[in-house]
Amino acid sequence: MSNAESVIFNSDSLEFRGSLSRTSWIQSLCDTGKKVFKYNHSDYNFDKEIIDLLRDRGFIHSSGRLDKIHEELSTDDMTVDVNQINNIVKTCYETNERIGNLYHEFIRKCVKPIMDDQIYFQKTPTFRFSFPKSIGMTKRDYHNDIMLGHPPEELNIWAPFTNSSQSKSFVILPLDKSLYLLKKFDYNLQSLHQAIWKDNKIKQFCDDNTDIVSLDKDEFLIFDSRCLHAAILNESEYTRVSMDIRIIRVNEYNNLPFTYIGTGRRKAKFTPDDYYHQNEI
Repeated sequence: MSNAESVIFNSDSLEFRGSLSRTSWIQSLCDTGKKVFKYNHSDYNFDKEIIDLLRDRGFIHSSGRLDKIHEELSTDDMTVDVNQINNIVKTCYETNERIGNLYHEFIRKCVKPIMDDQIYFQKTPTFRFSFPKSIGMTKRDYHNDIMLGHPPEELNIWAPFTNSSQSKSFVILPLDKSLYLLKKFDYNLQSLHQAIWKDNKIKQFCDDNTDIVSLDKDEFLIFDSRCLHAAILNESEYTRVSMDIRIIRVNEYNNLPFTYIGTGRRKAKFTPDDYYHQNEI
């Protein structure tokens, strides 16, 4: 997530600019830069584990449905900050052993078999909670993770744990349209980011060309990190809960021109000894 004042990564390196215009692995599978994969959701009971975690930490007490947890939460815990993050997302930055084991099993059995190379993957996934009519949400947050310092070679994985119908999901700009904007701004991420927030024509271009992501609970999406995307204001009566994961193929990581460092508060290093998990699982 980003906002109008976010620190945006940029580089004049020829290698960096080349990575923004290359043909990626996921692009070679599907020219839209995104592809949906199936898995057996019932084998990975993230729903129950997330409810148990929030109950153990005192956020909820009796909820049995993940899509109704907002009925027990305080307004303060559901309100997003300038980065579109709420307290429930923040508490899940650190999970527990049960969720960690389930996550590793998901990577090992559902993600790794798809790939054509060994991968490094995000140590702890990012769990997203989109509450009904959440206070503070913006409709202008088109961004990609590269703007926040992630390597362009990363791949994004998105998996919903609740109904991801149109009012409770997010939108993604297909790769060709995202590359069009990148090229239009001469691969300058700072300029593109400012235009998204200040130029209504650029914002309208995104609005007119994005696809709404709507998956079943037994599906997950892998998409190219260059694709611009944005959350949708949840106009429904249900909470959306999903998981974000970033992965990178080891061969591509080994050929990065420099170490990428996040622009956010933690200044994460996108290396196997910091952001990524590097051991076989």
